[in-house]
Amino acid sequence: MSMANAAIPGGAAKLITCILPDDGTERRLLLLLQEAHGITRADSVSCRGVAVLQAAKARGNEVPEAVLSRVVNVVVDEAEAEAVFDFICVHAGLTEPGRGVMYMVALNFATPMTMPAAAFPAV
Repeated sequence: MSMANAAIPGGAAKLITCILPDDGTERRLLLLLQEAHGITRADSVSCRGVAVLQAAKARGNEVPEAVLSRVVNVVVDEAEAEAVFDFICVHAGLTEPGRGVMYMVALNFATPMTMPAAAFPAV
């Protein structure tokens, strides 16, 4: 078998990670990403977190109460990463103070994934 036949599809990509409030923003965002950019390599997980400013307001040795949040991971091809990053920033409301945080890191390789149309239920 030649190397050309054994090649795995894919290439350089970027991983965009967002921490958002648990208010349904991430569900709307994932649907928008699929509709507008055809993105299928994304996930969302629930977690608890404390905002930096909230921690600064805590008294003495007290730990501030953690709130439910969502961590969203999106893998995009390197060529469209900046556009998707800006899209997420606008549609997740990250231009407003206190709405969350987002960052992007390079991936050496990512394999494309296709999903059947029925896998995306209407909201």
